Amino acid sequence: MRSVRRQPIWIEGVTSALVFLAIWLPRTLALDRFVTADEPKWLARSGNFYLALSKRDWAGTFTREHPGVTITWLGMLGYLWRYPHYIEEAPGRLTDASQIELVLRQHGRQPMELLWAGRVLIVLAVSIVLLAAFWGVGRLVGRKSALVGMGLMAFDPFFLGLSRLFHLDGLLSSLMFLSIILFLNYLEDESRHRKTLVLSGVVAGLAWLTKSPAFFLLPFVVLLTTAVLVVRWRQEGKLPRFEFKRSLETVGLWCLVAGVVFVTLFPAMWVNPLGVLSRIFAEAETYAAEGHSTVVFFHGVITLGDPGRRFYWVNYLWRTTPLVLLGLLLVLPGFLPKLRGWMTKEEHRLSATLLLFAALFAILITLGAKKFDRYMLPLFPALDLVAALGWVAAARWLWGRRLALWRHFGCALVGLVVVLQSVLALSTFPYYLSYYNPWMGGAQKAPQTMMIGWGEGLDQAARYLNQMPNASNLRVLSWYPDGCFSYIFQGHTLGTPPEWEETRALIGEVDYAVLYINQWQRRLPFPEMLRYFEKQRPEQVVVINGIEYAQVYNLKGAPPPP
Repeated sequence: MRSVRRQPIWIEGVTSALVFLAIWLPRTLALDRFVTADEPKWLARSGNFYLALSKRDWAGTFTREHPGVTITWLGMLGYLWRYPHYIEEAPGRLTDASQIELVLRQHGRQPMELLWAGRVLIVLAVSIVLLAAFWGVGRLVGRKSALVGMGLMAFDPFFLGLSRLFHLDGLLSSLMFLSIILFLNYLEDESRHRKTLVLSGVVAGLAWLTKSPAFFLLPFVVLLTTAVLVVRWRQEGKLPRFEFKRSLETVGLWCLVAGVVFVTLFPAMWVNPLGVLSRIFAEAETYAAEGHSTVVFFHGVITLGDPGRRFYWVNYLWRTTPLVLLGLLLVLPGFLPKLRGWMTKEEHRLSATLLLFAALFAILITLGAKKFDRYMLPLFPALDLVAALGWVAAARWLWGRRLALWRHFGCALVGLVVVLQSVLALSTFPYYLSYYNPWMGGAQKAPQTMMIGWGEGLDQAARYLNQMPNASNLRVLSWYPDGCFSYIFQGHTLGTPPEWEETRALIGEVDYAVLYINQWQRRLPFPEMLRYFEKQRPEQVVVINGIEYAQVYNLKGAPPPP
């Protein structure tokens, strides 16, 4: 492990505070601006979790196969913070996400207030986890490299956008990253302090509680431990028995700690552990085998089921930034035999480990038929850090040149990289998910290739209609009606009926209709409906980062659908 020179306490404190602010601030501002499609579901599940705990209905704390337990714990804290009397006023366990809005409004509560509380707690948790990762990375490769890595991570638009939502993937990715960093700290420490190993296991248990792909950490930890054994074997020509025993103890203790955390914080495991685990892994198997229940739009093609093996690497190129891609290229010289001095041996080991993690995890998720771009989020912290190490290596090379100009440029390079990364992200504030890599064509080309939109933009359509006279009495037909539109709109929100005949009749009864980008990308819900609106002129168009997200149609006096 790299020896880290101790700084004065005040410098350590200021550095940590600045890192925390860089992570926390862009995630916490404007948290009540919009709603994504899955967040109302987790708000309802958190209410069910809270209700089950209050009644000591341990089996009832199982709310979803993901399992999402960390999210429901944080959501319950949000209820305790903003609406502690929910358990007294709730009608019982909710079976549909739309019910939570009805219950809250009946008791004078705004759903957005509870969602905001949950998001605040998610952002706080992610910020603490990434700050801990910063300390861990600093011990592995030095504080300067850790600062650059956290800078790229803090302002990675895709990671930033997903890690501020009341959802699974941002917290999952942060926890998986921290668990790996802590485990590497343990392996690199010659004294092998078990405290670090235990902390890695605790974080892994929290990741398991968040989402089932985190179980990938187990075989990866076994792989890393085995790699250490192989290295020792090659160095000494034999494998001492105590090394093999210590490796078994390492994996065993790590698994034990993670398992204890998983069981302790998941009350459903107390009463039916085998049933809970079978449901979790059965759902994961279903996702892997069956794919999407509705069509997806990818690479300009509408597909039902698996969108193909190139889905994630194409999505990664669209979702990452040019600075990260350049940083990854700058790491490559360090893997050439003649240029091993390009990186320190600590940087080389960490880069190789994280690249291996990214490659294996990408293979794992590619095997599944159900694919969403957010499923690849655990790749982002790892690859952002690797990219940072590439930039640090380049800056160190420039610093080694004799010309003073090159040396000064090398010193400023890493700071410039972080600043440019922040500009790319903050230029899309607060709709970070509207960012698309300009090297791939950016916002101008993305709608022809990528399925766009998870609810962002419908908030602007709702606010536009809220300005209308007598807005509270307006009836509006909207895509993603439950939450994305209804949490913000003051009037009556209606969803699209399952049949075209019913929808055609409804169009004649509502005041406005709101169409969404991935609706017309996928030709949903009915081609007849889309053809009807294509002949009309929208009264308002919502544009975010150059992309047309939503269209608002005034149906008062509009011709009836054919």
